[in-house]
Amino acid sequence: MIKIMIVDDHPIYRDGLRVAFKDKKDLKIMAEAENGKIALQKLDTVEIDIVLLDIRMPVLDGIATLGRIKSQFPKVKVIILTGYEDVNVFSKAMSLKTDGFILKSATAQIIFQTIHDVMEGKVIVSPKLLRNTTDYRNLRYELTDEDLDVLTRIAKGERTSKIAGDLHFGERTIKSHLTNIYEKLGVNSRVAAVAKVMQLGLIKL
Repeated sequence: MIKIMIVDDHPIYRDGLRVAFKDKKDLKIMAEAENGKIALQKLDTVEIDIVLLDIRMPVLDGIATLGRIKSQFPKVKVIILTGYEDVNVFSKAMSLKTDGFILKSATAQIIFQTIHDVMEGKVIVSPKLLRNTTDYRNLRYELTDEDLDVLTRIAKGERTSKIAGDLHFGERTIKSHLTNIYEKLGVNSRVAAVAKVMQLGLIKL
């Protein structure tokens, strides 16, 4: 069973979600909060797998709350549920490594499926937002154009010495740069790094 917390300052929306989840045997609402401060307090005492988080709330808004959850409760997944198609907010949320970002207009079935997908390790974003933002994966992993250039060259089989020469850097600098890329992607080798960015669709050969 997936244990859920709803964080939203609108009681009507929380009520609607509660009704939608009522008959779901595999999804259970364990806690609710009207702002980020209360949510963080409850996360200290209630076991939660995933948080459905609103953006615009009093006391502590969604973006600030997301950052604190990811810092203090790294195992907890977070899906942003918002009524606003704000690209700037979306970018901030992705840079803080939200696990999902969907609109409140989404159907209950979409919300259910998003929860399951996120729990499987996927990052889910509303198609409406993707039409306005093409670099959300870069935002999540904080990859620069230079990072992607280096990874593309590695994927093509270029050696460190050639990459360093083409980019006018020393080999030690390129190796250090690769170490930083590994940390961003959460991998520990060139092969794993290339495989991950190709899987994400960030580079093409």
